[in-house]
Amino acid sequence: MNVAKMRKAFTLKPLAVGVAGVFLSACADERQDATIYTSIDDCKQDYPNAIEKCEAAYQTAVEEAQRTSPRFNTEYDCEYEFGPNQCRTVNTNNGSFFMPFMAGFMVSQLLSPNRYYSQPLYTSYSYNSPFRSRWISADGYVFDGDIRKRNYKVRSETFKPKPTVNRTMKRGGFGSSVRAKSSWGSSARKGSWGG
Repeated sequence: MNVAKMRKAFTLKPLAVGVAGVFLSACADERQDATIYTSIDDCKQDYPNAIEKCEAAYQTAVEEAQRTSPRFNTEYDCEYEFGPNQCRTVNTNNGSFFMPFMAGFMVSQLLSPNRYYSQPLYTSYSYNSPFRSRWISADGYVFDGDIRKRNYKVRSETFKPKPTVNRTMKRGGFGSSVRAKSSWGSSARKGSWGG
């Protein structure tokens, strides 16, 4: 066995290191600024000349929440995950279910002439929850920091449309999915409980 030859084969060349560095910096550069607002008024205060866009971004988030929010069989199941008085009843032709109130909305590129991005966010006040006092998206992505943090650098995929949720879950289902996604890493985030 020629150990010296094997070491040579696995030596990183300066060019390879340089190329890897460029790719890594390109990945970092694709992040975009995003801000979380807990009310339309907060958004309007930051963008007094874009009041209509703030209202539109909020409305987009509300519509997305209606379509993508986690759904629960009972109010107890929902409150177990999100906390007391943090859930509402939704009645449809197919019956009723419970979903958490939207706690805030994340906005990016609000002043862009082409397109802004907006999505609903949730938080939990339940001691049972792995995302208590943290921002979380409808598909279970938990943002770093607690709910006092409002400014983030996020990847563009953060604003990709989430799948429509068509089924309900039981107590602990959402929290279990969040825990699993956290431990499996980003590849687990491709999955969904939308059905």
